[in-house]
Amino acid sequence: MFSLILKRRILPFLILSLSIFIFSCKDDPLEPKLDHFEAEGIVFYQSGIKVAEIFRGVTQDTLFAQVGQTSVHFEVKFFDSSKNEMDPPDHTKQPFAWEVQDTSIVGIWQHPGEEGSYEFHLVGKQLGVTNIEFFIMHEGHADFRSGIIPVKVIN
Repeated sequence: MFSLILKRRILPFLILSLSIFIFSCKDDPLEPKLDHFEAEGIVFYQSGIKVAEIFRGVTQDTLFAQVGQTSVHFEVKFFDSSKNEMDPPDHTKQPFAWEVQDTSIVGIWQHPGEEGSYEFHLVGKQLGVTNIEFFIMHEGHADFRSGIIPVKVIN
């Protein structure tokens, strides 16, 4: 009796479940392949001068802003796994984003029409220290997370 139930109900269910699992893990051949940007670190420049970096989530650096002022713009490049610098990806396909721990201390501003680009300004709101984490976004999720870098707002 059990053998009959196994053959008629359980076995087809197991075969169907296994088939769905195996075939759902394959890439869809009709879906275009988008390259993911493979970064392992981020480099910050101001006026062509390197001011900070973070590699594999580790940094000894701090970004600075002045209270009541908007900073000179920061330009961003990235590190590959060998710590070679790379230009950022196309911001229209993989926009730049960030998360500021305490937005009452510092904000980030981008020129109108350049939202998501790999250039930004820090806006010092009040004296203090907070942290920022930067991201390369892709289809609604972060393909890259910088790790936390401190930001100090000074007088």
